[in-house]
Amino acid sequence: MTMGEAPVWDVDRQRLYWIDVFGAAVWQCSLDGKGLRHTKFPATAIASLALRQDGGAIVTAGGKVSLFDLDSGETELIFDADLGEGYGFNDGTVDRQGRFVTGMADGALIRALASGDRGELRPAGKIYRIDHDLSVHTIGDPIGVTNGPAFDRDGTTFFCNDSALRCVYAWNYDPATGEATDRRVVTRFDDGEAIPDGTAVDDEGYLWIAAYHGGEVRRYAPDGSLDRRVPLPVSSPTSLAFAGSELDVLVVTSRGVAAEGRGLVPSAASTRQADGLVLSVHGLGVRGLPETKFG
Repeated sequence: MTMGEAPVWDVDRQRLYWIDVFGAAVWQCSLDGKGLRHTKFPATAIASLALRQDGGAIVTAGGKVSLFDLDSGETELIFDADLGEGYGFNDGTVDRQGRFVTGMADGALIRALASGDRGELRPAGKIYRIDHDLSVHTIGDPIGVTNGPAFDRDGTTFFCNDSALRCVYAWNYDPATGEATDRRVVTRFDDGEAIPDGTAVDDEGYLWIAAYHGGEVRRYAPDGSLDRRVPLPVSSPTSLAFAGSELDVLVVTSRGVAAEGRGLVPSAASTRQADGLVLSVHGLGVRGLPETKFG
């Protein structure tokens, strides 16, 4: 797999879904790997995935958001950001009320970082909320590279990482209106090459964050203090989700060798045997929260 991303556990069907970014496909299987199949999306790459209440998925690809039938492969465009060259959607999730929240990646910012330019960085990407009626709204603050959008149990705190700035943010989130206000920094990744990527919230309110280029996942308390590191047999974990009948298995996607050179910043050409695989981590002693479906 080129780059696994966006794992989602369907508590109703007891199935795992995730995407292959550069393979432009949505994959699914049971937690033990049985019933593995995929549906090709009609694009060169896809960026995020969320499940819908009435079946199928909502997918981002480039600057577009589409509904996607996982049986027929049919798509329905619902929003085109039309921001021109350099911007594209990157990661997305669903709030506790069933609205889809997704954000941009700023291509110019990525190129500046990849070239070693550590000057003043001015994120200009937008975060969008798509309501049940498919109306589209901008929320939050400008962002460089959206990753790991997630919500706490009651849906009043919105978390999102800016991978370009290696920063984990939180906003106050109004469940009634879907507005995100009062952004604050939860923590920063300022040790080595590790970049905050996908995020999952457990039932104790802690954040589990994939450390891209870091070969591990990290657990942070709501106050931003580092609680735990879990090393993995992959060089760049990308995202994660709690799965299983008890939501006590942490599923982690990763970047494959075929995606080398497409990362956010240059890294040592380190590869590990499991790169590109989907991992399941057992025995962590915590449980996740069921993910809401769009609609």
